[in-house]
Amino acid sequence: KNFVDNPPVNITQVASNEGLRVQYATFNDDEVAGFLNPDRKIIYVNHKDSAVRQAFTIAHELGHWVLHKEQIQSHPNKYAVLFRRAIGEPNEDAIEKEANCFAASLLVPKDMLERYKKQAIISLKDGDVIDTAYLADIFAVSKDVIGYRLKNEFGY
Repeated sequence: KNFVDNPPVNITQVASNEGLRVQYATFNDDEVAGFLNPDRKIIYVNHKDSAVRQAFTIAHELGHWVLHKEQIQSHPNKYAVLFRRAIGEPNEDAIEKEANCFAASLLVPKDMLERYKKQAIISLKDGDVIDTAYLADIFAVSKDVIGYRLKNEFGY
């Protein structure tokens, strides 16, 4: 849909293609990564965060926009702010899980991961391992996101 053939995904452009603006902001609480204002169609992102965290926040909030727009618009306070939580951390909120899965899948598409995974295999005496740092650099995401994608797509 967005004609992304190679990593990294320009998530700000993808958000724009979906009708959302991205605005970087300073928050009083450093634990706030960002939030979506559905009325103004703006994703606010903590400007203090690393580029990979900002990209994940944008993708996560875009996931809410695509998957949960009606729920967010009918209950705006329930989905107001994204607090820091590692992608692999236990999370009982199904909507947050879905937004995380959406974000990780958008930033690290399965077909691209399959293509670059082959280049990231390191053969050791005890067996092969995947260089997640190498893949994280290619996709401009955290190693946690790469680990999440490898586990969910390929069982690693």
